[in-house]
Amino acid sequence: MADRRRSMGQAGALLGAAGFGVVLDHFVLDRHNARRRRHMARDQVRAMMRRRSRDAVRRAKYVEGKAEGVVRRTAHAVPGVHRRDEPDDTTLSQKVESCAFRRAHVPKQGVLVNAEHGVIYFRGELEDGEQVEALLRAARRVDGVKGVESLLHTPNGAGD
Repeated sequence: MADRRRSMGQAGALLGAAGFGVVLDHFVLDRHNARRRRHMARDQVRAMMRRRSRDAVRRAKYVEGKAEGVVRRTAHAVPGVHRRDEPDDTTLSQKVESCAFRRAHVPKQGVLVNAEHGVIYFRGELEDGEQVEALLRAARRVDGVKGVESLLHTPNGAGD
């Protein structure tokens, strides 16, 4: 049994040495083609590394998207957990227009609503000061509103 292992080891060493000789001849000793072969091998290895890198990035983005989806589904499945993203200014102004005017029972005609960094700006004219105050109170209660600025006035010219 020991003789067989020894002969297998010697055969392996012989094959290894032969393989090394072939590689040495292929990339170093051949005067006409060794340099071209080295450069081609280097270019192939670099191309393979670039492909592997792109594939790894692509897979990482895929896994990231899947994980984000799991997190969002889990947040919706757990009662009492709500994720609140800050709405952008356009969405916030539209939300104020739909909610605040309805709550305050104030007509939308003649009133412009703008939002900048979460602050709501009202411009225009309302019938009386009570409508102005009701609209401002209702706008402050809308989710996402950080502040309210009034540039509203009444027909008699008094700014509120």
